[in-house]
Amino acid sequence: MIPQFDTLDEVVRATFPPEFCRVVAVREHEDAAVALFDTRPSAEPYLYQVHYYRENGRWSEGSSSNDSGWHLLDPETDLGVETAWGEVPPSADSARFTFGGETREERVSNGFYFAAWWNVACPSVHAAPTAFRVGGNWVRAPSMGEQFLEQRRAWQRARDSEGGGLTSA
Repeated sequence: MIPQFDTLDEVVRATFPPEFCRVVAVREHEDAAVALFDTRPSAEPYLYQVHYYRENGRWSEGSSSNDSGWHLLDPETDLGVETAWGEVPPSADSARFTFGGETREERVSNGFYFAAWWNVACPSVHAAPTAFRVGGNWVRAPSMGEQFLEQRRAWQRARDSEGGGLTSA
């Protein structure tokens, strides 16, 4: 049996033990919600999103993922929720997005951006930030390709600093 709760707050708090993770942000729309957690708050962040739904006045946990993107909410209409989340540059206080022809800004929470678009069809291109506001000025957000290259460089630096590089015999 799927556990049910009277409030969204109760089901969100029951998802992970609070001593091991923190809630970064929650977005609610009608009978659906999505929460973003940092499941490793004492080290390198590990973000995880959980979807929730309300049925007969009671909230339950739905599916979850370690990646943002689109999630089906209504099989009859094929509409869902699109999410975008991640870390922001130091001192950023807002993130700007353009998705589905709409440009909007979202406040940063705990060093992360989190945005949700409700009742949308599965997109061919997922939402991503286009800019961050740092010190009152908007700066371009890195592209997915630029983020991947930086992540690859970080992995290589970590590997090399641990002596994990290839050696010849």
